[in-house]
Amino acid sequence: MKTAEKPEKENQPASKQERNPAKQQTVKRLLSYAGKSRGLLPLSLVFSGLSALLGFVPYIMVFFVMRDVISAVAAKEAVNAVSLVHYGMWAVGSAAAGFVLYYAALMLSHATAFTIQENLSILMAETLAELPIGWHITHVSGKVRKVFEKNINQLETLIAHNLPDIAQNMVSPFAILALMLIFDWRLGLISLLPLVLAFVLQAVLMQISTNSGFMQKYEDALEQMNNAGTEYVRGISVIKTFNQSVYYFKNFYTSIMKYKEFVHKYSMSWENGYAIFLALIKAGFLFLLPAALLMTGAATLEPRFFYSFVFYLAFAPVTYTMLIKIMYANSFHQRSNDALNRIEDILHAPVTKEPENSVLPQKYDIEFKDVAFAYKNETGAENAVRTAVNGITLAIPEHSLTALVGPSGGGKTTLVNLLGRFWEADSGSISIGGVDIRDIKTQDLLHTVGFVFQENKLFKETILENIRYGKKDASREEVMEALRKAECMDIIEKLPAGINTVYGTKGTYVSGGEAQRLAIARALLHDAPIIVLDEATAFADAENEYKIKKTFDVLLKDKTVIMIAHRLSSVVNADKICVINEGKIAEEGTHAELLAKNSLYARMWDNFQKGITWKV
Repeated sequence: MKTAEKPEKENQPASKQERNPAKQQTVKRLLSYAGKSRGLLPLSLVFSGLSALLGFVPYIMVFFVMRDVISAVAAKEAVNAVSLVHYGMWAVGSAAAGFVLYYAALMLSHATAFTIQENLSILMAETLAELPIGWHITHVSGKVRKVFEKNINQLETLIAHNLPDIAQNMVSPFAILALMLIFDWRLGLISLLPLVLAFVLQAVLMQISTNSGFMQKYEDALEQMNNAGTEYVRGISVIKTFNQSVYYFKNFYTSIMKYKEFVHKYSMSWENGYAIFLALIKAGFLFLLPAALLMTGAATLEPRFFYSFVFYLAFAPVTYTMLIKIMYANSFHQRSNDALNRIEDILHAPVTKEPENSVLPQKYDIEFKDVAFAYKNETGAENAVRTAVNGITLAIPEHSLTALVGPSGGGKTTLVNLLGRFWEADSGSISIGGVDIRDIKTQDLLHTVGFVFQENKLFKETILENIRYGKKDASREEVMEALRKAECMDIIEKLPAGINTVYGTKGTYVSGGEAQRLAIARALLHDAPIIVLDEATAFADAENEYKIKKTFDVLLKDKTVIMIAHRLSSVVNADKICVINEGKIAEEGTHAELLAKNSLYARMWDNFQKGITWKV
């Protein structure tokens, strides 16, 4: 056996096992993705907090101005103009300094946010590439796209904008409390009373929102709507062809209406509480007027009490407007936490466990030994959705053709997907040439096992590059030779730019059978010693099926082949036919042996013969 050395990876982030989202705060978890920019965020928060403090200096200067002017008027003295100029200079200077500090805070927070956004995007792309193929099969693309695009951008908004605002919101209440109590503690307490009532109410409402799991339900509804929209758009040609627009649009429409009804119901549940909150916040300063009358009675107002009262009357509404930002910051923080959870659900998804050293098999016989597998639900819970493979033991000799047949849903495709480690078997083992596939790196395994699927994807690239997916360093001559062997030259000749035609542009498409032939050319170029054919002629018409079968003579020469087929005529010459039903091997043998048993295969063959002789 040969071994391939494992390449070292540099500059890797903390392992997925080291990060525990349930026990760490959102910001702390985000900073783990900030790299060298991690130290910029604390500095940004300090600058933002200082800018908030400087923002209160002009109000203090206004108080001093009112004090000097009202005192001078009461004493019938001239106002000290120099002092007023000094107060004005302090107000303007502090406001300018506050602006500069806040600008610097935003620059630092944006630098951190963009770094986190870049690192998360790269890490997400790398993780999606590393995840087993089975994960991609079971996770719909609409939900993954929503997490990749919207949720990552949502976190950028949190770091770049909301955290500096939260820093101000943390500093502002203490500054407000100090200002409210320093000048006249009686008026200050009266001004603070509606604030205390408002934020007690807010805390209660936010707790109710958290306990109800609104953010998770909201994001779930949004994902379902995005997924329904993506699937509807992708399938629009089929939907319109069969005049099913109304029925399939109903699914999309239903997801939109469910989202709308959920958001509307939730919004209306806040109606009374939010109205009271806003009333207390915005109209709380009205408490000052009756309080001042009760405190002074009919007595003549003292100058100190009068200018203090005027100051509080002017300052209180501004204070309430500043503090209302806290509620919106908390709400966005909740959404960001849910967004990060969804991102980390993907980043922490179990990847295929790779061996340190890849053991390369020298022979290509295959052995399934008591293999079992059950599909799990998307959340990864232990309860299985469906048992697909149930204790299959099967030996496939090297350079042989083994056919897997049986009723749909019996486990044929799942079994061959386990050979490629699309999923990990729950129990049992699979070996190639005596080497357990878990001891072979996925990259080496997929060079050993080639797949030709029932549905094949042609990318929006040139035909040359599409075929090169089988061997990225293949020369143009090698690609042309593979196309000739796959009987594809008639396809290439019809294309406007031949092999350099970009698939999917200017109406350049091929039929399902032609796409299958191009996929076989890709497999020929790949030249894997083990070939898996999963309904390779399913979408082919008679002409394309004939050419595909001619290609098989070249493709399958000196290969170990597993063929999944429903057209039993294509497997009659197989070295072994395995009938798989309900996750188990019901029977196996050659075509003649299975017919002689007069069991499931014989009934399938009889039905197949009746089907091909049926006429209108």
